[in-house]
Amino acid sequence: MFEKGQRFETSHDNESYEFVGKWSGSMVLAPENDENAEVLIYTEGEINELLDDGKLKLLNGPEMMMG
Repeated sequence: MFEKGQRFETSHDNESYEFVGKWSGSMVLAPENDENAEVLIYTEGEINELLDDGKLKLLNGPEMMMG
């Protein structure tokens, strides 16, 4: 299970995203780059598949961002 604030990186362009909440049961990942306005919306199962395939990388959790 993922928690709000966790950060991910796409492998194709090394763009970083933060899990900001849910929409209709899917996870919403918002870009950390202010010039990118495109959010990613995937189910938790799709996120796990992207992680397994190496297309998405988990950078850290919210507890790692503090401090």
